Amino acid sequence: MGTALNALKMLNYFSNSQPEIGLSHFARLSGLNKATALRHLRALEEYGLIEQNPMTKSYAIGPAALRLAALREIARPGIESARQKMQVAMQEVGESLHLSLLEKNVLQTALVVETTRHSVRVSLDPSELLPINATASGLCMLSFGPAFLLDQLEQGGLQRFTGTTLTDPNQIKTRVAQISKAGWSNSNGSYEDGVFGYAAPIFGIDQVALGTIAIAVPESRASGDHLPLILSALHSLSTDLTANFGGQLPGSFPIEFHP
Repeated sequence: MGTALNALKMLNYFSNSQPEIGLSHFARLSGLNKATALRHLRALEEYGLIEQNPMTKSYAIGPAALRLAALREIARPGIESARQKMQVAMQEVGESLHLSLLEKNVLQTALVVETTRHSVRVSLDPSELLPINATASGLCMLSFGPAFLLDQLEQGGLQRFTGTTLTDPNQIKTRVAQISKAGWSNSNGSYEDGVFGYAAPIFGIDQVALGTIAIAVPESRASGDHLPLILSALHSLSTDLTANFGGQLPGSFPIEFHP
């Protein structure tokens, strides 16, 4: 079982900016020797989860992954409905949105809706893994998600991305307490300079967050009259997407968000 899991972990290294990866790069990313990395890649290739480019010899996501994604959407329809709701919110606030889902202990971007209203806007990677300590989505998940996420903070090793990134577990826990009361989180350039994020939880049937919905805003539009509009859209999306994914809001969740 451990070998199978290690092979599947190789899929996490693919991203929008890195759609093809060669054997040597896989070995560096995973910390494995080339022989072991190649054995994992061949297992994934055998089941169609990856495929090798015959010209470059690099690997990319294979057709079986697309089939599994389609089957999941049939079994648990939610992403397309979420996209439609996010499109409406994007038109209202004029900013880019992204939905993220928790996969074990990793926050994975699942859906992106980008605005075209402004020449200066935030562009988002639809396959990005979000750091739990540096983004509004991550802080939101720490506040409303499974308790083990907070416990993992004590292990250390939190990466600093900008001067405002939180890496001290005690400071993060203080923020989490504030977010838990407010119902929404924000990040002020803590992942990328000049980019502000606002996020709210998407709850599962157990009233624990299974994901987040976030709005990303350039710093120039992150204050003033724009913030109440953002928070109103976030609250509506949090409520609608929780229902969309078959979840339930906790009784203590705020009936509206306040700046």
